[in-house]
Formats: sequence, C-alpha cells, structure tokens
Amino acid sequence: MNIKIPTVKMIEQEIKRLYKVDVKNVVFLGRSDNEAYRIETLSNKYLLKVHLGRNDKSMIESEMMWLKAIQDDTNLEIQCPIKNSQGTYVTDLIDSNDNHSLWTLQDWLEGEVLQEQPNEQVIENLAHVMATLHNHANHWNVPETFSRPQFNAEHLLNSLKQLSILVSENVVTPDQYEFFKRTSDKILPVIYRENTNSNYWGIIHSDLHEGNYIIKNGIPHAIDFSCCGFGFYLFDIAETFLHLNPNSQKKFIHFYTKKRKLQEDYPEILESFFLWQILRNFAFLSKNKEEYKYLTETIPFVIENFCIKYLDGERFLLP
Repeated sequence: MNIKIPTVKMIEQEIKRLYKVDVKNVVFLGRSDNEAYRIETLSNKYLLKVHLGRNDKSMIESEMMWLKAIQDDTNLEIQCPIKNSQGTYVTDLIDSNDNHSLWTLQDWLEGEVLQEQPNEQVIENLAHVMATLHNHANHWNVPETFSRPQFNAEHLLNSLKQLSILVSENVVTPDQYEFFKRTSDKILPVIYRENTNSNYWGIIHSDLHEGNYIIKNGIPHAIDFSCCGFGFYLFDIAETFLHLNPNSQKKFIHFYTKKRKLQEDYPEILESFFLWQILRNFAFLSKNKEEYKYLTETIPFVIENFCIKYLDGERFLLP
C-alpha cells in the first residue's frame, strides 16, 4: 500500500469534509508508526493520526473499539475516538494516484509527560489505571470482528529472531546472544503453562510507561493504545516495571493489589515477563541503527544484572 503524507491544507480540507470540524490550526506532533497532529478549532482540540507502519484497517478499528468501550464502561479519562461522517472510526483516503492513508480522530487530552520517576501519588493512580483496564478486559465481551496482535510464545520467538541481526551487525557478541537464547528458553515454559482464562489474559495496553501516560492535575491518564493486544496482565505490568525503580515497583504492586488480586506466584512470573519485555524492546530498537550505540551500552548491563541471575535462579525483582 502506498502511503501519502498529508499536507496541512489537505488535513484542513479533509477534517472539515469528514468530521464537520472547522480547523483553525494544525500542529505536527511527531512520527513513529503514525504521523500525529493536534487539530485546533476555536473551541476544541483533537488528535489526528495518519497511520503509517500498521496498515491493517481492522486492527486500527479494533483499537478504537476498545477505547470507546473503556470510555463507556469505566471512569478513566482517555482520548476517545470520533466517528467520521460515514459512521466509522477509521477513514481510508485514496487520491487520484491510488495513494492510501488511514486516518483516525480522537478527543484531545491535556496534560504533561513526566520527566522523572513518578511520586507515590502518581504510582498509586497509575496502578489504579492499569487495574481498571485489566478489570475491564476481564469482563468485556470482545466483538467477533475484534482483531489485535497476541503477546504469546510466538511473539517472544519472533523477538529473539529479530535480535539475531545484532550479531551480524557486531552490536552483540555470539556469547551475548546465547544469553538471550538461554533466557528465552527458560521463559517459554512459563508462557506455555500460564493460564489464559480471562482472570490472567485479555486485551492489554502493553506499553504503559511515562511516554504513554500524561499527568493532569497530578493524575496520570493512559494515552497511545497503538500497541494494545491480547496478553497476560502480568506482561502489561512488566512493561511498566521497566521504567520504575525497585522502590516504585514495590509501591505499584501494593496499590495494584488493592484494586485487583494477583496470583500467588506472581513474583516469579513477573521476572520472566520482565525479561520478555526487555527482549521485546531490544528487538524493536534493533530495527533502527541509530539505537545501536544505546544497545551496545545497555545489553551488557542487562545480561549481568538480569539474565545471569535469572538463569542461576537468583531473584532480581521484588526481592
């Protein structure tokens, strides 16, 4: 599929045509798997995403579907999707040259990105956000048309395969890659024996860290659900743990378990999923050569402080 990056004029015209919104200003926010813009009118603001890296329309529609369900069923404040004039959440624009672009429009949510470790109030409310999302997923009747990725054993193996390119790029040594392989070999049985009923497995954000929640009046609000999919709730927690220091991790669990019970063996499983999330993130970064320096510096630390301890059966998380 060819993807056409829209001009400001095109955005103004199409937003007015598709959503009946008179645009006063368009602000470019950044580019990753999508181009993001803030759409400003005289009285409101919106988030426009032009989806680039993921062009499966049904997956984007499913992401919007879950956001709408969260708004309807919980007290969480999120960037709710807005339907276009055709009554759909995803707009497929095709120009005269057969260039496609998939657009979504969402409510704008004011707030600031955290630039430091969260304080106790933020940790408590962040744990509340995640527990609320998990409780919602636990009871949500997923539509038959719902389509999102799955974070399962295949996902881990794909991450390991992606990491193998770092050997040929001389970013990791064969011995370092062997640690990744042995770590994955120990994680896989944990994944296979974990229960996948709705108490442990469901739709998750999967990327809830300080870049994907904003602070409004001291309260964190989850944004950017573009990585959401089906996975273990502990896998969701593990991603957030990557961005918290040990003391904050303990506080997070304390506040989370006030809202939602965890299985008795969660500390051991969480360690496995914590390393799975690290491998996932390294695999993602390995696709960008600008990240090679960071990987070269970080991988030895991870192997020494996490992988070796994990393989030796030494606790390294929530001791």
